[in-house]
Amino acid sequence: MLYPTRLVSLTLVFIFCILTSLTSKAQTTPVAPFQGLLSVSQAHQDIEQWFNWLHQTHPDLSHSVEDVDAFYQKVVQIKSAIKSPMTAMTLWQHMAPLNSMLADGHIKVGHGSTSQWRQWIAQGTALLPLEVHINDDGIYVARDLGTQTSRYQGAKIESINGISATSMLQLLLTNTHGDTLAFRQSVLESQFNRLFYMTFGPQDSFHINLTHKGKPHSITLSAKAALPKSLATSTFAEEFNVTYQDNTAILRVNTFAWDGFKQYLTFMDGVFTDIKEKNINHLIIDISKNGGGNDDMWMAGILRYIADKPYRHFSTYRSKILLKYRDPGQIVGNIEQGENTRLIQPDLQLDNFYTGKVSLLIGTGTYSSSVVFANTVQDYKFAQLIGTQTGGRSTQSGGIQFTTLTHSQLQMISPRFLLTRPSGVTQMTPVVPDISLTQASLPENIL
Repeated sequence: MLYPTRLVSLTLVFIFCILTSLTSKAQTTPVAPFQGLLSVSQAHQDIEQWFNWLHQTHPDLSHSVEDVDAFYQKVVQIKSAIKSPMTAMTLWQHMAPLNSMLADGHIKVGHGSTSQWRQWIAQGTALLPLEVHINDDGIYVARDLGTQTSRYQGAKIESINGISATSMLQLLLTNTHGDTLAFRQSVLESQFNRLFYMTFGPQDSFHINLTHKGKPHSITLSAKAALPKSLATSTFAEEFNVTYQDNTAILRVNTFAWDGFKQYLTFMDGVFTDIKEKNINHLIIDISKNGGGNDDMWMAGILRYIADKPYRHFSTYRSKILLKYRDPGQIVGNIEQGENTRLIQPDLQLDNFYTGKVSLLIGTGTYSSSVVFANTVQDYKFAQLIGTQTGGRSTQSGGIQFTTLTHSQLQMISPRFLLTRPSGVTQMTPVVPDISLTQASLPENIL
């Protein structure tokens, strides 16, 4: 017979073992984002929340939405098609095609933030184990997930889990946000693993048909919990660096969103000092992969050293008045519009002011604040634009706002203002370079 104290002790040990087992299982079970179940009412409420917030934030949807009536009709169709409970991921799959209709890199029917995805992957969320490169003719293997190479590097993907690459690409591009098809391809390439996960759901393995070195291959790979290159934390030197070849300097600036503003300014001041001491006669500033950030970075860090006349970085604006940005006398919800009359004065007396030839390299990855930079440089002829056209429109949206839907926890993004380039031309097409790279006749292997 067990005495009461002995019985209690054994009971406590038994409970402890159960709790330990549950805790251990919880720690080893991979996190599966957006698998929480929503009722029909909750899904409808989230769609309504997003729809109302978008209109309370965006100054003019017709800026990017080609057919506003079709957009509204699509929202109604999405909502009316939801007649049974679904996961948050399924709700995103219903709403995601709106991304290509909204056609703006600053409007996003989103899922998780960069930091959330990093955390989920660290907790075991496993993705397609290949990163890709997207061409007009298909999807190609760039590297194994989380590495720099792959035995199948350069192979063309024909299908994944029975879905043809053509069908897959069409659906993924429909679900991807961005101004133009070229820009959406660039975004999809960068976020392929996340968008594949959200579009097709979590999968343990992938049966992949490839064409590699002219031969067909059929492989099966397990899902992998590793960070894609686009989620990896970059160093300052990776984002900002300068190289020299003969009398040419190539200054690469891959972002205008960097927390260490003083570090950036110190680096830039040193670069322009070096350029002067080295008697550089051609400066190439590469923003072809710059997705934007803060205008102050290129004003204070670049134009300060090359702008030889007063300038403004936009001409006219339209802005939705939001409570947190409201000035005295402004009414929340109204649209304010006007002209930018503030001119930024040059500082020609700087010891390291640069007076040589300047070229600004742009491309599909040039977006947001870097488009505004390209507009300014081109309109005031501070530099010659070379490369290929930008992924985003010259007339840019900006001032992005975020909200998280109550039930699904999906993250939504919208801009609050629109800016016209300094010349006053409302250009709804990408920024076009003055000349192509071929026409620029740069020294071989300089970029």
